Amino acid sequence: MCTTVVVGKKASRTGSTLIARNCDSEEPIQPVRFITVAEDAHVSGIYKSNMTKFTEKYPNKSLKYTMVPFLDESKLGIFGEAGINSKNVAMSSTESIFSNTDVLAIDPLTPAGLGEDSLLNMVLPYIESARDGVTYLGQLIKEHGSHEGNGIIFSDKDEVWYMEIPCGHHWVAQRVPDDCCAVIANQSIIEEINFNDPENFMYSEGIREFVDEYQLNPDYEGFNFRHIFGTSTKEDRQYNTARVWYGQNYLGHKVEDPRSSDMPFVFKPNRLLTVNDVAAVLSSHFDETIYDPFNSESDVDRNVFRPISMNRTAESHILEIRNNVPEEIAAIIWLNSAPTAFNPYVPFFANSLDTPKSYRDTTDSYDINQAYWMYRTLAVLVERDYNKLSSVNFDYLTSAKTLATHLVLETDKAFKEGNVSNVEEFLTEQNNKNIDKMNALAMKHIGDLVQRGLGLSKLTFDITKDV
Repeated sequence: MCTTVVVGKKASRTGSTLIARNCDSEEPIQPVRFITVAEDAHVSGIYKSNMTKFTEKYPNKSLKYTMVPFLDESKLGIFGEAGINSKNVAMSSTESIFSNTDVLAIDPLTPAGLGEDSLLNMVLPYIESARDGVTYLGQLIKEHGSHEGNGIIFSDKDEVWYMEIPCGHHWVAQRVPDDCCAVIANQSIIEEINFNDPENFMYSEGIREFVDEYQLNPDYEGFNFRHIFGTSTKEDRQYNTARVWYGQNYLGHKVEDPRSSDMPFVFKPNRLLTVNDVAAVLSSHFDETIYDPFNSESDVDRNVFRPISMNRTAESHILEIRNNVPEEIAAIIWLNSAPTAFNPYVPFFANSLDTPKSYRDTTDSYDINQAYWMYRTLAVLVERDYNKLSSVNFDYLTSAKTLATHLVLETDKAFKEGNVSNVEEFLTEQNNKNIDKMNALAMKHIGDLVQRGLGLSKLTFDITKDV
């Protein structure tokens, strides 16, 4: 149950495309690791899902790519979640969505269909553009069907595509206009489909005939995918719509009602957006509203809606493909080990040979030297005394954002001025150096939180003051 934010290149300050998502798991502890998969790592044999009955022969060639899989692959499947391949194509999978009962009665989800556990590693290594991603995945759905309702995001340096697969075999995809952005939260959100505009819309074969045959369109005219295939229930208005409401308002599209079912899919923000704007939405707990869980005024208001930032967020990512630098260093994965409300987004240049050890070698058992566990430690310490430590955490996050941006700029500069002979080796070394600095800043903050937290203990007694 995730939250997604996407930004077209003319809606971002630097001309980058941005696709981002909080990966919310079922439990507060769901360890993940961040890895690089080598070129041609999967070139023979049959892939078999651990979660579904889906099987597929591996293609003969595969690109190098990154992903953020769950640790326990034997039990949960791979769940690659997000990554960027060596062609600078990004993919985030998936935003869970749900279809209405009328549609599912006719085109049910398929037990042997392609599921969330398999999507990234069965698609990302084999595509060369965002548009190609939609076409490739659409063909897999045609052959195998879908195991669950999913929204999948693709991007390259020019385009962002959002694809919705709400039922067994039918889907649509829309190109996000370059000057627009979108916020998505576990509902079908794509609106009117223009079947005469192949540059901006793609869809499953026979979808119009399917809708006509079974009289699924509730509208007098048009083809609003959200109305035909989606849901609009009281559960949506408690769990989903408020997240879109907050995100759209933060990014500059005024929406009054957090329970509205009519918020637009895409909209123009009121300013050119940055990574930090996207991060602010994904780190939100309805800040500065009555719905903030940390609001001390009303037990009722603060528990009305499900916030964006959750204790069970396994990881959060912002995948940036830049247009203002050489393509070798254009792709950056901004990774937040979560919970996002208390932790920073850390930059990794995607075109490296490997990922830093503290992110790659996550274990099930607690180890504060691993990024996953270190940032969870930080979050627990802040939230325990949030009213007294939030300002300290704000100062840390400000320093972390500043450092992260500085490290990206310094890496860009070193690449441009360094006459680099091996880009992958250079970026691997830079990533390791950058992450050492980010980790050191986090550990310093943890130490500060421990010292301050002890001073807030109820087991404090000063005879000169308390007698």
